[in-house]
Amino acid sequence: MWRRGAAWALTLGAVALAAAAAGDQGPARKRVYSTDLPDGAGRAVIESGCLICHSAMLITQQHKDSTAWEKSVRQMEAWGAPVPPAEHAPLIGYLTEHFGPRKEPQK
Repeated sequence: MWRRGAAWALTLGAVALAAAAAGDQGPARKRVYSTDLPDGAGRAVIESGCLICHSAMLITQQHKDSTAWEKSVRQMEAWGAPVPPAEHAPLIGYLTEHFGPRKEPQK
């Protein structure tokens, strides 16, 4: 039995395929978050231990304090990220410095 959702998904898929075949890429989209990581002491750790599973944009779109970054690093390590404990402090420092909480505009 077909469900309404499955039929809708097939319809959307057919429209997307037809648009792609016609060369229509849709409206140009601007990236909101950077895919580049700034230079710094923890960048090499991110490149070797974090980017093997996800993109830099996942990191650059977040703005956490040091406690939240530490929690994320520990969680990623529990999930298998190859980040040795000796690299935690430099990594968390780098993440907090470059992707810490957003600063409120001065009035």
